[in-house]
Amino acid sequence: MLRYIGSRLLQALILIMGITLTVFVILRLTSGDPAKIANPVFARQDVIQSYREMFGTDKPLLHQLWQFLQGIPSGDLGISFRYQQPVMELIGERLPATLKLAAVSLVLAITFAIVLGVLSARYPRSPIAWFANVLSMLGQSAPTFWVGLMLITLFSVHLGWFPASGDTGWKSIVLPAVTVALATLPTQLRVLRASMREVLGQDYIGAARAFGVGEGRISFVYALRNAFLPLLTVIGVDMGYTLGGVIVTETVFNYPGIGQLALTALDSRDYPLIQGITIVTAGIFVLVNLAVDLLYGLVDPRIRLAERAA
Repeated sequence: MLRYIGSRLLQALILIMGITLTVFVILRLTSGDPAKIANPVFARQDVIQSYREMFGTDKPLLHQLWQFLQGIPSGDLGISFRYQQPVMELIGERLPATLKLAAVSLVLAITFAIVLGVLSARYPRSPIAWFANVLSMLGQSAPTFWVGLMLITLFSVHLGWFPASGDTGWKSIVLPAVTVALATLPTQLRVLRASMREVLGQDYIGAARAFGVGEGRISFVYALRNAFLPLLTVIGVDMGYTLGGVIVTETVFNYPGIGQLALTALDSRDYPLIQGITIVTAGIFVLVNLAVDLLYGLVDPRIRLAERAA
């Protein structure tokens, strides 16, 4: 097990470094000079050059890359061009709000996927199955920003139940979380429903019914335990989509998270801040997938037995 964890951590490190190098090169190949963006078009060339020296963009590309890589082990991701603050400090201020939104969204999506997936697989021609199909099609076809705007129009403007923007308490996270959850729900729902239908047709389910076990216990305990493994795989992948959806959602709801910070950094060609956000989000995604892999052994004992046999 320790060897497996070590190899996965090494793979994760190589993957994050590859993403870092790719983002570093692509950002500097795109048009736009941070020094010119920070100054009006009529600024003198000596002023622009002084800003280039302050930002460090006057140095050769390999020199900039070496300086950046040297600071990563100590958590030094550079100084933001726009805010003139350490990148890790800026990310640390915004990241908790984004993680809170992503966690609530993921919990909502998983909860609805389990309930609707189990019930629609158990009762395929019921109103619950019809509702699950409609919800799945809506989440798959409707753009995230459109869903957010419709929720604001209905629940904030007309009904006044929830605030339309900001982070002022638990009510302000409801609409953004529902928006992100609706985008990740369809895949989880379809995977669990298909897996449940297969498991419910197994012989041991018929044996449990023969012994008088209730349908609720059969569906939500015996069958769900064996049908949950494919869903667990999807959850790990969906974490990336969740973080991506959070960026759009934070913009729609004016939510003070890392998504808004990333868009501001892109507009101002703030290379260190964009790189820092990319490294942090990529690291979160990789670690979540590593945790999902380790959870396989807890959900399915056969995986633990296979590891011991190896």
